[in-house]
Amino acid sequence: MHRSGTSLVAKVLEKAGIFMGVIKDHNYEAMHFLSLNQQTLWATNASWLEPKVPEPLFWKTIPAKALFNEHFKISGKIQQLKYALKSPAWGWKDPRNTFTLPMWLSLFPNAKVIHVTRSCEEVANSLARRNHVKGEVNDPRLNNMDFNRELWKKYVDQGKSYKNELGNRYFEIDYIEISTLNKTAISQLEKFTGTKLYALFAHYVKT
Repeated sequence: MHRSGTSLVAKVLEKAGIFMGVIKDHNYEAMHFLSLNQQTLWATNASWLEPKVPEPLFWKTIPAKALFNEHFKISGKIQQLKYALKSPAWGWKDPRNTFTLPMWLSLFPNAKVIHVTRSCEEVANSLARRNHVKGEVNDPRLNNMDFNRELWKKYVDQGKSYKNELGNRYFEIDYIEISTLNKTAISQLEKFTGTKLYALFAHYVKT
């Protein structure tokens, strides 16, 4: 869900060695995946403010290999071979994935999913505050706390719906566990990602 600490998680994962894309926006979202998510939602008359799971008819994708090359900006056969042999850890962040995940799993069936949650009231308040920040998305609906709470519920319920399907490839962590540097929760995330994260979270949370 938006305003849930996903940018912080994405930044820390990249610092830990999980590459999150060459071209990212200020929210740490890889632009090519963001664009495809937007196109897919728009095709089904949806958006991040009015989300729904698009039917396969509306999916907007390019081949998995092409997406990988775009993510790393790989050009030429030598670079392709280099990255194929290296097999680097990588991922991308976009809360819209909550609804487009079936599309991405069709291309990357072994993908792991991290679902970052945060309390309803914190998210609702953050959405309303950001709605008045210059340069951010502005929509009058985000001034309505009931609308924000309902939006939060749609994202959280949809995100949790993948838990049974993905099994041990699904990991859920609440922002409060990150912001308070809960060692047990962060240790579990470290095990899930195969990276060292605690010191990085400590650095960014304190700064």
